[in-house]
Amino acid sequence: MNGSRKKAQHLQARIKRDVANRNRIRIIYGFLIVMGIFVLLGVSFAFLRTFYATDLYQTFIYDWIGTAFLFLGGLTLLLFIIYFSLVITLKNPQKISRNKVFVWGGTGIICLISGVFIFQELSSLTINSVRDMKDYSNGVMKRDDLKVVDVYTGSSSKITLINTEEQELYLLERVFNIEEGKTYSFTYLERTGNILNVEMK
Repeated sequence: MNGSRKKAQHLQARIKRDVANRNRIRIIYGFLIVMGIFVLLGVSFAFLRTFYATDLYQTFIYDWIGTAFLFLGGLTLLLFIIYFSLVITLKNPQKISRNKVFVWGGTGIICLISGVFIFQELSSLTINSVRDMKDYSNGVMKRDDLKVVDVYTGSSSKITLINTEEQELYLLERVFNIEEGKTYSFTYLERTGNILNVEMK
């Protein structure tokens, strides 16, 4: 009688473990699918930015949306690692060694800190971009005569970082030849610093 009860309890425990493992696998696949969708959308908007933007404002829109989706993809990856580390640290279904549990716990903490930082960057980017879009739709744009101090163009990017005497500006497409030491009339979005037009002074 006791033997049959133990077998039943063992079978019940095994069924619970199998159900829990299946649920965890579904969650893992869910994370990976969502992350893949975000990355695909980010790449798609980068493609639109490169081939279909007709002016610097459209380039700004596509760039912001694409960057936001890539940020979301990164956040989803970090959440996946955090979830995995929580399962291993708290549940430890595979009964791995204590040292590995500590490693996974530390990895989860690092990913959590990184996730908070990325979320703050994404929130700031979104808030500033939306406000600049509202300003643009209302015809409110900054126009200043600024002397260029430094120009940085990355080797693998079309984005140009322009340091002026007052602030940093961004040229998302290299449609203007900006030289150091010269003064230009910049029309730009105030919060994000994205340039819409450049005129030589």
